Amino acid sequence: MTDLAVLAAGFGAIPLASILLYSFRAWIDAHREVVWGGFAGVIAFLGLSHGMAFVLEGKPFLFSGNDSAGAVLFLFTGLAIGGLIGWFLFEGPIIRTEPERIVWATAAFLALHSLGDGLVLGRDFVGVSIPVIRIDALTVSGTFVHRFVEGALLLVPAFAARWSLRASFALLFVPLVSIPAAFVPGVAFDAMGLAGSSAATALSTFLAATEASVALVLLVRGFLPIASADRGSRWIVSVMIGFIGISVVHFLVE
Repeated sequence: MTDLAVLAAGFGAIPLASILLYSFRAWIDAHREVVWGGFAGVIAFLGLSHGMAFVLEGKPFLFSGNDSAGAVLFLFTGLAIGGLIGWFLFEGPIIRTEPERIVWATAAFLALHSLGDGLVLGRDFVGVSIPVIRIDALTVSGTFVHRFVEGALLLVPAFAARWSLRASFALLFVPLVSIPAAFVPGVAFDAMGLAGSSAATALSTFLAATEASVALVLLVRGFLPIASADRGSRWIVSVMIGFIGISVVHFLVE
């Protein structure tokens, strides 16, 4: 498990590097239309396109493919829970200021996304003596950009909420949940065999469904309204650039 530990630690820690953006707070604040629009495109890909593709790919393997109705209900529950989380964070009584709501909704989205990424990473190490994981310049570069952008996604609303350097850096520890998540498939397989592996797959599919609903609420309630606040057209171009850019990054690493 040493190789997995090294990969999981490296993968999980990359978002911490995005704290370097703290020095560019003024520029980010002055270009909200472009920045928030670009990250809206990132959320649209990570949470909706990529997340729901993972859900649809995993559905046939739920309940060993023997209970289609059960699989649909299982995934519907994940989608509903994600919607409730998003609604509570934006419309609930606990978080009262708008910037703070976007910060914590983004943190919830990235926590779910990072948990799912960790589970997928750990799954490649289950039941094999030598896992086949491609490590080359393109893959490493793409993975770094992918995770750095996720860290930046957390920081943009934190900057808007005027969080301090220390609080912003602490927020970047949220994506580190991918590190313990990477060990879950192996532990489940060792404890329950193939049933444990199937359970880990079901969990990652459920989390992807939950993530998709949180992402949808975050997109339409948080990022798009701010990106389009000036009623210009640059935000539309920025959304497309963000969406296409993160798509290309995933072409390199998957």
